[in-house]
Amino acid sequence: MAELWRLFKVAPLPRWATPVLIVLGLASSLAETVGITLVLLFFYLAMGQVELATSASGILGDALGHATNWFHNSTETALVVLLLIIVRGALAIANTLISAHVGEQINEVARNRVHLQYLSTSYSFFQRHDEAHLMEVLGTETWLISGAYSSLTRIIVSSCSVVLFVSFLLALSVKITVMAIVASMVVFAGLRQLSRPVQELGGGVKLVHQKLGEHMLMTLQGMRTIRAYGLEKVHQERFEGASAEARRLALGLARLAALVSPLTEVGYLVVLGLIVASADMWGIGFATSLTAVALLYRLQPHMRELEGSLLYLAQIEPQLRSIRLMLAKDDKEYPKPGHLAINRLSDKISFRNVTFRYDAGSDPALRDVSFDIPAGKITALVGASGTGKTTIVNLLLGLYSAAEGCIRVDGRPVNDLRRTDWLGLLAIAGQDVDLVEGTVMDNVRMSKNDASEEEILHALRVAGISEMVEALPDKYNTWIGQHGTRFSGGQRQRLGLARAIVRNPEFLILDEAMSALDRSLEESIKHAIQRQLKGRTLLLITHRLESVLDADHAVCLEAGRVSAEGPPAKLLADSSSLFSRNLRLGAVRAGH
Repeated sequence: MAELWRLFKVAPLPRWATPVLIVLGLASSLAETVGITLVLLFFYLAMGQVELATSASGILGDALGHATNWFHNSTETALVVLLLIIVRGALAIANTLISAHVGEQINEVARNRVHLQYLSTSYSFFQRHDEAHLMEVLGTETWLISGAYSSLTRIIVSSCSVVLFVSFLLALSVKITVMAIVASMVVFAGLRQLSRPVQELGGGVKLVHQKLGEHMLMTLQGMRTIRAYGLEKVHQERFEGASAEARRLALGLARLAALVSPLTEVGYLVVLGLIVASADMWGIGFATSLTAVALLYRLQPHMRELEGSLLYLAQIEPQLRSIRLMLAKDDKEYPKPGHLAINRLSDKISFRNVTFRYDAGSDPALRDVSFDIPAGKITALVGASGTGKTTIVNLLLGLYSAAEGCIRVDGRPVNDLRRTDWLGLLAIAGQDVDLVEGTVMDNVRMSKNDASEEEILHALRVAGISEMVEALPDKYNTWIGQHGTRFSGGQRQRLGLARAIVRNPEFLILDEAMSALDRSLEESIKHAIQRQLKGRTLLLITHRLESVLDADHAVCLEAGRVSAEGPPAKLLADSSSLFSRNLRLGAVRAGH
């Protein structure tokens, strides 16, 4: 229960909820206890022994004496008892509806906040978490909060009932009450021994569900590879192993849950037996003993519900802790929103002495890097794989922040710019295109959700893929499918280009965006993009040195450092430079 209260600090309850539920619980319990007393009166009236009822001593005798002044026959008493049953049922319905309303409201708040965390935390956060874990928290565990809250409300109502029943018992007989409390505490303590194994099994269920999620993701995302290498049997055996473990843990929880009801019932039957056996010895009257037994008997369901709810909260405590930790903000980093407005790129983007590490103990991906990206020009960023090109893109997109040095846009630190303004100027197309479930139109529109159909069709034409899309059975409404595997690598890259072009950006980043295309098609599309975005800033990232000769500016990276910078013709003229040597070697291999 402690985890639930901590979670409510992050996703708070409506203030009115708990007091209202307490009032409803007390009212329901009061209706039940009064009803039990009137049932006793009904039996005495039905048997014609009103004198025996009023002869009871203490508060019970006084209560029955007053009741006989109001109810003169068993029919009137039965009608009032029926009315109390209806009232108690109505209160129970109100309690259930309020609990469901509040629980689903908390579910919604938690889901929305977890999703917002995914969208707003630093990009490195996702690299530290398995995708299966993130899906489990958002898609499954957040739905458990309503059940947890429902259990909490049942605990509140059951506790109110226990308090009220004990108050009535105290009014009847202190001796019986003390014995009932002591014996009940023994039974309750025995049942609480189940909470630890339930909690351990609940933690195991969370882990095995995460493992099943990992297997499901691997199967769905790697279906082509699995089938290509004939590994269906291996993956099925892995999944069946995790599935069997899930079944074992679920059965373990079911066995423990099944023990609650019979153990509670047996325990309280022993309590009732002790009270009945002790009543004569203590000189307690028959009416008082009968009422006390009736109250204790009706108390059993509340005690079972109380213990069952406590065990359920113990079972899902690991999941509640997982949600709370996901919603916590003090252990996460968030991109800076910035405060300076920017609506165009007019001068240059400059990297000055930038050093970056992906992890504190790793070697720098960039080492003291300094270079410029002139506005309105084509800058080529070249270098072999692993030299830091993608890291530079990630820094420009704000996915990471430089550990040392500074990145400036028109002389202003990029972290001081309004993040939404800066990213609103950018578009990127990369070697690996993130296609999502949806149509061709949906995927292109991801970069600009208000893009018109005409804008999308124009972007597809510029990207050189409109004819291919037109040939599809459903044309632009063709379903992409899982990760776009029905399209070739070159087709996926051109869809990614269309997605970037439809944004009509001030600054376009092409990160190996045409590596899967042949040279002639690459040149054709590149020239079409240059005509479309004439006068805009273009960063062309490639390992094809020969494809950058028509750039205005070139930056050559080697082992995380800038080895050369300047106009391509000037760099080519320096026969001793790495850029020149590699470019000449590439031309020889191409047969030029």
